[in-house]
Amino acid sequence: MYSGEELFQIFSETKQQPKKLAAALDGFFREIGVNDRQKEAYGAYLKRRIRPAVEQLIEEEAVEKIEILEKFGWFGKEQLEGFIKMARERSKTASLVWLLHLKNEKYGYEEQEFEL
Repeated sequence: MYSGEELFQIFSETKQQPKKLAAALDGFFREIGVNDRQKEAYGAYLKRRIRPAVEQLIEEEAVEKIEILEKFGWFGKEQLEGFIKMARERSKTASLVWLLHLKNEKYGYEEQEFEL
């Protein structure tokens, strides 16, 4: 486990996107060892890279972290649909249930009519 400064150095200097994303997620959700400037930098990066960030959290079944990102308003209905599809395809049940609940709360479900 890296210190807050080491983690921020990795985040700032790496050109490898998976490594940068992992550092940003780790730093953004750390409770201690990360200052406000670093938190803001992590947040700005995650906001721009919200799809891969949430996909990683779905993979980890880190529902509480997805909820935090959603409360910032960093993704909308279209992204939510994609996240639901991904969670379903990868059998990430906890994430899928939470995402479906979120969809129901925020957007509801459209009824489809079928002619006989």
